[in-house]
Amino acid sequence: MKTTTITLLIFLLFLSSCSKTEKLDYPEFNKAYTDFIELATNEFGTKYGMAISVVKDDRIIFEKYLGIANVDKNIKVSENTLFYIASITKSFTAMAALILESKGQLDFDKSLAASFPEINFAPELKADSITIEHLIVHTSGIENRPIGNLKAYTGSYDKDKLLGLLEQFTVVNTNAPFGEFEYTNIGYNILEMIMERELGADWKSLVEQEVLKPLKMNHTSTRMSTAIKQGWEIAKPHTQNNDKNQLTRLSLEKKDNTMHAAGGIISTAQDMARWMIVQLNNGKIDEEQIIDSSLVNNSQLKHAEQDREWYDLKRFGYGYGWNIATNPIGDSLVHHYGGFNGMHAQFSFVRNTGLGVVIMANEAEMSQYLNTLLSAYVFDYFSKRENLDIYYKEKMKKYHKDYAQAIASDNEYMIEIAKRPWKLELPFSSYVGTYRSDLFGSLIVQEVEENKLVVIIGNLKSDIATPHTTNAIRVQMAKIGGFPIQFTLNKNTVEKATWKGLTFTKVIN
Repeated sequence: MKTTTITLLIFLLFLSSCSKTEKLDYPEFNKAYTDFIELATNEFGTKYGMAISVVKDDRIIFEKYLGIANVDKNIKVSENTLFYIASITKSFTAMAALILESKGQLDFDKSLAASFPEINFAPELKADSITIEHLIVHTSGIENRPIGNLKAYTGSYDKDKLLGLLEQFTVVNTNAPFGEFEYTNIGYNILEMIMERELGADWKSLVEQEVLKPLKMNHTSTRMSTAIKQGWEIAKPHTQNNDKNQLTRLSLEKKDNTMHAAGGIISTAQDMARWMIVQLNNGKIDEEQIIDSSLVNNSQLKHAEQDREWYDLKRFGYGYGWNIATNPIGDSLVHHYGGFNGMHAQFSFVRNTGLGVVIMANEAEMSQYLNTLLSAYVFDYFSKRENLDIYYKEKMKKYHKDYAQAIASDNEYMIEIAKRPWKLELPFSSYVGTYRSDLFGSLIVQEVEENKLVVIIGNLKSDIATPHTTNAIRVQMAKIGGFPIQFTLNKNTVEKATWKGLTFTKVIN
């Protein structure tokens, strides 16, 4: 009797361990994918952190955690590490909006003009025709760069001033007028404002209430402060873009004031796998219908046409927070990717095979190539691509070469910029000081060493400024490219500074 009991306990423990990981169903895939990940990361010399989960139907069939979450503290990535998912957030915001509409709390047909009756929008904006639907699927035909910059980067805004920004700086998108697709953040930024106005709660609370909590995504948050308060380990942004391919921390990180409806969620690979299961199983998880199947299905349909390419993907449609594309082997891939300073994430699935891949990384340059390679491998494996290993070894070499060339080109460009002669009309010290804007906050120019300037705008702090071709300085705030700060002079006195369309007036002490 005692022996039988022990045997039973061992058997139950075995079953318990299998049900937790569910990896024994696909041992050949697990080995092949593990080997390819090792091969690819060795090829690229990857040191940054990665979290990978592969879902088949209603369970995780593969998990992998590797690399460094925080190089300063030598913390490795684990199943509990949270990554910033950037624009994948749009799929959560869109689903929350769909749920709220189904409850009669949000009207997708309500126009922009009706949502903000106190604003006298210019006729050419077609605010009477733009609806929430257009905002979600990127066909509104408008843009507002100040709101986008403040929401995503500086955090220097308050809710009372957003209306002023919406009124003063909304213009026609000349590249994609009303009804035509162009991917931007502004539609979701405006949707965020509408949700709060209509429902009396910010988008963070609404997404948590309507999506995250019902799905039991218990290690996912729209607030950095929540994760910090809970003591969760958050992957820090890094780069390997240097001569020795060394892993280096980046200073710019997300804060609550830059977590927005177009890009404002942190999560773990296991929690994101739950989101994947819901997408593949029509809103059902743990044998419970959490989200109405019609809402999930509708979100994945093509609601706008697009014609773009991302590596080997041909994007032909956009749903509610989802890109829709065809991959080289002919699978229809529903997906969204997201990137920010030192962070890149990919979330993609094929409905007819019940297969999905989540890859999150705390690096934004090399990871674009590697994440794309590792995601594609999974779909091609299950679609039984011929000569899979040969094909991906060649593709891996090509991607590595393309990455190396891109980095070399970027570095050469930076060297050329450093060689430019300065065009500043006054001594460097004349530009030092605080510049203020009632709408945009403060821009601060500091001289850290003689003739070496840095600029601070809200959450952003630049590297040492480099020369520009005019009476301006070029500042690199993050790994997102450099932008000039143009100065306006009056009688040999600096009066104003303008960065990305935001103008600040110098404070005279």
